[in-house]
This record gives sequence, C-alpha cells and structure tokens, in this order.
Amino acid sequence: MMHRTLIRTAVALSLASIAGCAQPPKEPDKITTPYVNLPAKEVPDFLKATLWEQVDIGNAGPMLVSGYGLVVGLDGTGDTRAPNVVREYMIKQMQKHGFGSTMIPGFEKLTPEQVLNDPLKRVAIVRVEGFVPPGARKNQLFDVQVTALENSNTSSLHRGTLYQTDLALRGTDPGNLGGGVVNPVARVSGPIMVNPAVATQEEDATPAQRLSLRRGIIMGRGQVLDDRPLSLRIRQAASPMARAVERRVQDRFQNSKVAAAKSPQEVWINVPESYGDDWEHFAGVVTHLYFNGSTEFATLQAAKLAEIAGRDREQAPLMDISYCWEGLGTAALPKIQPLLNHPSAEVQFAAARAAAFMKDLSAQETLARMARTRDHPFQLSAIRVLGQLDQTVLTRQMLREMLNGDQLLARIQAYEAMLAGADPIIVTRSVRERFAIKLVPSDGPPIIYATRVGTPRIAFIGRRAMLASGAWYLGLKRELTITDAGPGAAKLYFRGREGQQAAELTCSSDAAIITARLGGDAPPGEPRIDLSYTDIVGLIERLCKEKVLVGPDNRESATFVLQSLPGVDDPIFSAPTIPEQRPASDTPAVDDAPRIDAPGDAPPPSPLLPVAPTGQRPAK
Repeated sequence: MMHRTLIRTAVALSLASIAGCAQPPKEPDKITTPYVNLPAKEVPDFLKATLWEQVDIGNAGPMLVSGYGLVVGLDGTGDTRAPNVVREYMIKQMQKHGFGSTMIPGFEKLTPEQVLNDPLKRVAIVRVEGFVPPGARKNQLFDVQVTALENSNTSSLHRGTLYQTDLALRGTDPGNLGGGVVNPVARVSGPIMVNPAVATQEEDATPAQRLSLRRGIIMGRGQVLDDRPLSLRIRQAASPMARAVERRVQDRFQNSKVAAAKSPQEVWINVPESYGDDWEHFAGVVTHLYFNGSTEFATLQAAKLAEIAGRDREQAPLMDISYCWEGLGTAALPKIQPLLNHPSAEVQFAAARAAAFMKDLSAQETLARMARTRDHPFQLSAIRVLGQLDQTVLTRQMLREMLNGDQLLARIQAYEAMLAGADPIIVTRSVRERFAIKLVPSDGPPIIYATRVGTPRIAFIGRRAMLASGAWYLGLKRELTITDAGPGAAKLYFRGREGQQAAELTCSSDAAIITARLGGDAPPGEPRIDLSYTDIVGLIERLCKEKVLVGPDNRESATFVLQSLPGVDDPIFSAPTIPEQRPASDTPAVDDAPRIDAPGDAPPPSPLLPVAPTGQRPAK
C-alpha cells in the first residue's frame, strides 16, 4: 500500500511539472536603438532618388563661441569693473599670458592687478563673441565682436587692441569660466574697428550714436582651431544608407576625405578648399546629388530637368534644378546649353550658373552678357558667379570692362570678383600689416571702397583720386590737418596725442599715398603718422563727402562706399534660392541664433551672419 501511494505522488508531481512547462513562452525583449527615425520626406518628383530625399543638413547653424578679454591702448575711455568671478578669471589669464614678466614689453614690472587698476583708464575688460561658420576648416578666419561689459563705465573701444582671447562654447557662462582654456574652439586678438563715422566725428554724434562706440568688430582675426564639418543626417538610420551616401559624395568630388560615415545616421562632410568659405554652395551640390552616378542616367535626368525648367519656369524651383544639373556633371551639358538662350531670364541664369561651374565657355559668355546688361535682374548675381570660377581671359576681360561703367554696385561687385580671382591688374600694398590698399585702375569715375568685415582693405577703383587743388581740411578733433602743397603734393600735419609724437610731412597728393602715410607707411627716417583703420576710414569718408578728394581733372568728386553688411543690402544675392529645410540641430538656426551686431549707429545694423536661403525670387 505504501508503495502504491508513493507511486501516485510521484506521478502527480511529474504531471504538475509537465503542466508548468506547457505555459506560453515570454515575448522576446524589444531591441532599442539610439537613433530617431523621421518619416519619409516629401519632395518633388525630380528630387526623388537624391540625397536630399534621404538626409537633412546638420551642424549648419552658426556656432556661437565667446570669452572674456582685455582691451588695451584706449584713450582714457576704458574701465575694468566686472563681476568678481570675471575679474579673477582675467587675472589668471593675464598671468598665463605673461603680464609681470619680460614676455610682454612694457608690462615687465606691472602685475595683472596694477594693469586692471590703471588710473588713466587705458584698459577695459570686455565680452568677446563670434560665430564659427558652418563647414569651417582649421585656421579659417572670421569676424569677432567685442562689447563693453554691461555695468562698466567703458565709454568707447575706439583705438583699442584686444589681447589674445580663447573662445569656447558657453565661454562667458559664469559656471563655465575656464572652459575655453581647457578646450578652446577659436582664438582671437587684434585691433578693434568701431563705427568710423561716429568715432571721427564724435563731437557731432548723438548720445545713442556715442553709445555704439562701446562695441566693435575685430575684422577677420578670429581663428578656428579645428575643422567643423557639416553633417548629413540619415532620416531612416541604416548603415548601408550611410555608406551609400559616403560613397556617392566621395565619387562626385573624387576625394576620399570629403565624406565619412560616422554612424548609421550621420555622415560628416568637409567643405573642399576650392569652395572657399561658400559652404552653402557645397552643401547645395551635395544634397542635390542623385544616387545613380552613371553617365547614361545623368544624360536622361538632365533632359527631364531641362523640360521642367522650360515648361514650368514660373513654378519650378530653379535653384534646386540648377544644383541638380551641377551635381550631374558634364554629361548634363548638352541638355543645359539650349536653355542659355531661353526667353526667361530666370531659366537662363539657372542654366548658365550650373554650366559655368562645369567650365562651359558658352555659359560664361551668357553670364558675361547678363553682367554687361544694365538693370538685368541677375546682373550682380552673374558677376558674383564669374568671380567664383577659375579665371579665364574672357572672364577677366569682362570684369575689367565692368569697372569702366557708371553703375556703382556692379563696379564694386566686379572688383570683388576680380579680387577673388587674383586678377594681376590689382596692385596690393600692405600698410604695417594692419590693412591693405588695393589699386584697381580703370577708366571709370573714382571710387574709394572700404571693408568693415573680413580683411581690412581700402580699394581705389577707377581713375585715381587726388587731393583737390587748394584743399584745406582740419579733422579728427583738430588733430590732423591736410592741405594742398602745390602741384601734385600734399602736406600732412598731425599734432599728436598721448603716446604719439607730432609729425609733419609732405607727400604725393594721390589719395592712395595719403592713405598709406596716414596709416604709418613711411620711408626710414621720415616722420610717421600712425592712425587706426577706423580713423582712416572715417577720415576718407569725410574727405569724399566734403569733395576734398577728386578725380585727376579736379572736377569729379571721388565716391566713398563702405562695405554693405550681409543681410542688409542684398541685391548681389538675387538669384533664386533653395527653400530653407534645415532640421533642428545642436547649433542654433540662423534666424534663431544670438546676434552679433556690427559697428554702427543705434539701433545697430543687421547681424554678421550668413544669409539663410529664403526661397524667394528676386523682384522684377
């Protein structure tokens, strides 16, 4: 009996065990991914099978970098009042850069504290900010803004020089002071340019205008310390797609370093040096590449694009089509060339710009014709494109002819294009490595053109500007006198200021030579006048306004032009543009980014930012 009971118990336990094993299996754990996939992008039919359909541009906003710096050389207008944490940070930076040692002549016996407590108010602690442009390469230069601290008594940064300052992300964040020292993104130092009209005529300025002197620009001296590639973000993350994008970009530009797949969702692209700092042009070509890179496909697709452009010219996104043609390469030329004579100016320009970048001579001739046509809607755009091309005898001759006309903007844009193409007709003279003088001879009326962003330079375009016969001028707060000293001669007298001796000299009455002498360019042993770039630009503007500088015949006045800021006067960029379709990224978009104001009257002019594509067509 006992034996049977044990058997029944064992059988029952076995059945229970079997029943337990028969329970439904658990669902497998879901695989998670760190990538965020986006829905398919809706694009026009002609953009299907392009990179644009599969990717978004990333890292394409201006990257704000900042830091605190020290400005010296002020004329009693500085102040070093700052929050304690900022002041302590500045003392450490000054110790690091050699204040109190023989490394900085003139400051060997001065401690950082003594410098900051200068009773003559020659120094100021400032906030330094700049935007590292998208696609920037290592050592690329950019403009940086310098601003007096909010609660300081600094009244003007005129004639000041910024000591070397490291710039970093959140470099002026009180909780991140020192972060720029550990991991700087950029570095800057150099002379500060403020509003030249206000700085040289301060006695006539309004209080609001004087307030603008608390900020200024260090032109073209910010230096990027490492490459900042653009990124192509795959909308549906997949390693095969990332590799396909990488290969297509490398094949198009015949450069294995131009693109690198970093993950299933991101491909980095580096702007080739041949594009200069025009990252938008490069990004436009890349995103409009078709995955199919065969010659047969390029020929067929170019024909389809030509049909769309010619048929629906009022609605077709012509800049997109132009970039597609450019991406297809020379196989597209036979289908583009017939459109160079299309009755629509928009279609002509879209076709001509694409073909010109493929070195097509007929396209260059079309652009030259647009450039020579007065009031052509794409005149300035055509000149600009010609300046981006490898210069030929044709393009150089056309640009030189443009200098002889009487259209101010066209002549200046022709000069900029010639400068970009290193036209040998332009003679350059560096004035003590502070600014450059450009001599651009032509038969046109005299223009004096000064930059306020990028490289400091003053260009003398057209017939030579001279000091007017019998001229007498007193300016710069009565510090400078310029007078006619007889045929072909001018006398300059500078009564000096603190740190500068009085100087009197005689030189040629040529405006370019007068400019060089005012900037400190003088033969050994001769008196030297050493004015800042801001002073010289403001002075030349005043001389032209009062008709003290004239043409060789002493009848026509020289015209002064101060460089327009990007985003203010923009007829130059009047070509149809690609609609803005940038995704959110780890850097602010152009429209949302913190703004850097250029030196100017209050309220300040538009920011020094690249112009974002708008999708708008030029006014007709």
